[in-house]
Amino acid sequence: MGLAARRSSRASSRLFSRTLIVNVLRLLAVVVLIWGEFGVYHWSVGSCTWPTPSEATTSEKPSHILLLSDTQLRNPLLHKTWSDYFSHLTYTLYLKRSWHVATRLKPNVVLFLGDQLASGRNVVSQSEYQQYYETFLQTFPLEENVDALYVVGNLDVGMGLTHHKQARNAFSKTFGALNQQVVIHNHTFVLLDAPGLVDEDYTRSARGIDYNDWKPLRDGPVEFVKNVYTDNPLILFTHIPLWRADTSSCGLLRERGTIKMGVGHGSQHLLQHHTTNFLIDNLQPSIIFSGDNRDYCEHVHKRSVSGRGPDNVAVIPEITVKSFSPSRHIRRPGFQLLSLTNPNPTREFDNSFAHDLCLLPDPGFIYWTLYTRFACFIVLLLTLFNMRKRQLLSPHHFLAPLQSHFPTADIPASHPSLITAAWSPYAPPTPTSPLSSLPGAMRTPNAFSGPTFRSASRPETPRQPKPLLSPMPPYPDQEGEEDLLYSPPYASKTHMYETWSADHLEHLEESENGPRVVTPIHSSNNSRKGWALSFTFVFRGRRHRMAIRAPWVSREALKDLIGFLGDGVAGDVKFKRRGILRSTIMDFASVAWVFVGIWTVMAWWSL
Repeated sequence: MGLAARRSSRASSRLFSRTLIVNVLRLLAVVVLIWGEFGVYHWSVGSCTWPTPSEATTSEKPSHILLLSDTQLRNPLLHKTWSDYFSHLTYTLYLKRSWHVATRLKPNVVLFLGDQLASGRNVVSQSEYQQYYETFLQTFPLEENVDALYVVGNLDVGMGLTHHKQARNAFSKTFGALNQQVVIHNHTFVLLDAPGLVDEDYTRSARGIDYNDWKPLRDGPVEFVKNVYTDNPLILFTHIPLWRADTSSCGLLRERGTIKMGVGHGSQHLLQHHTTNFLIDNLQPSIIFSGDNRDYCEHVHKRSVSGRGPDNVAVIPEITVKSFSPSRHIRRPGFQLLSLTNPNPTREFDNSFAHDLCLLPDPGFIYWTLYTRFACFIVLLLTLFNMRKRQLLSPHHFLAPLQSHFPTADIPASHPSLITAAWSPYAPPTPTSPLSSLPGAMRTPNAFSGPTFRSASRPETPRQPKPLLSPMPPYPDQEGEEDLLYSPPYASKTHMYETWSADHLEHLEESENGPRVVTPIHSSNNSRKGWALSFTFVFRGRRHRMAIRAPWVSREALKDLIGFLGDGVAGDVKFKRRGILRSTIMDFASVAWVFVGIWTVMAWWSL
């Protein structure tokens, strides 16, 4: 085999090294994992900024309210099987990382729009509810300077047939009062107990009494609404959205469908029509924020109210906030940003607030699209790599260059020309080979042969038969006798024969006694030093100059590194024994365990 063919074969074996390919895929897997677990969250909210109200001035600092709906934290005590535990783990990790990127926006107040707990209505004891509440605080930790407000939801305390008085008492002791009136930045926040309002509405409707004649229940939502009075702009927060027609549109930001009236086990999609009119007439809100529906919806309520707008028609927008937790009803969860500034008392309709939607990453994209497609990509790449490596280790890959350089005709042993022989240090040629039986003929390597060498033999006489070439020891550190005739950089001693490369023929020149070696003169100056950063400075009256040069990595150093990562002969032998399918599975497992191990550490650290 020629020198160029040997170099190409050697470079291909290093390039298609299993260790090198697997380590590169491991590094790529770590990058994909970091992106899927952290980077995609920061990228999703990277464009989210707090909106600016039109009434805001340059000297005034608005108040920022973070609105979250349907966090629905699962109870860890209810998951017993491994599949339930893994589902609960990925669900909780999504909530924690979404909360981390949401709070990086530095809100002043965080307001939860109900359904904080996924199974709060099923808790039967105060101690269990308290433990559930502490888990919620660990999942959504708050800084000391950030206040939190909680709206009650039907999953927190139940509703209708799932109404539990004990759960309502536990909620009021942990999260706060069921009905609240809070003033923030000269705006009145009304936090309504919507599940209690639905229960009281069913009781009132069953007796056939109108809201004007109805005697409210003590400490109930109807009594609370009738006692609300404020001169500030009022913002209503309710878990259950207000009534609207089934054909009403929810705007372009909704993923699909609309909100329609419906009743389920312990749930109701909308408040009743007359209950909606009762709230608008008594509260006269400037804007309404609701939850429960999981998807975003923007609707405008029009109600005839004295002293509000032209023709006494009040136009009240309602924003149904997207679910903060993953759900099968939506592809991308989200949250709402609300900014408040001081209202202008001289204007009848103020623009002292502004809100905007912020979307979170798609959990299906992370765990199914990103990770699954990356796994398929690794399997495909490893399959192609093993097929290519199998082709490189086949005997035809080494035999073709040999047949192209040497004829198969017999060469006399006494021929004075140079005789070239190919041999394998890993599997010596057998005497039963058909080519080895010919005198002076070429020996072909077997399937496990490594790089071949081209050697020049000295002329011999037929009376002194001698083997064409003695086997070279496969290890470079094997002891041998030094040859002081030739310089080591240009010749390597192999018993009594010397190996020359074509690149060093230019150092031979003819003389009277035959060719002799011309040793080149190496210059100490390296012209390829790379870029350098130099600067001068004055210290103690003397000018000094300092240069920082970039490290130069030679081509030979990179080759040595690739060779160090190579598998060697033993790896090739194991590869041929395993086959392509088994090797691909083992290579994929060696990449997957790094991915799974790092993910486990990251999950444990996040929890």
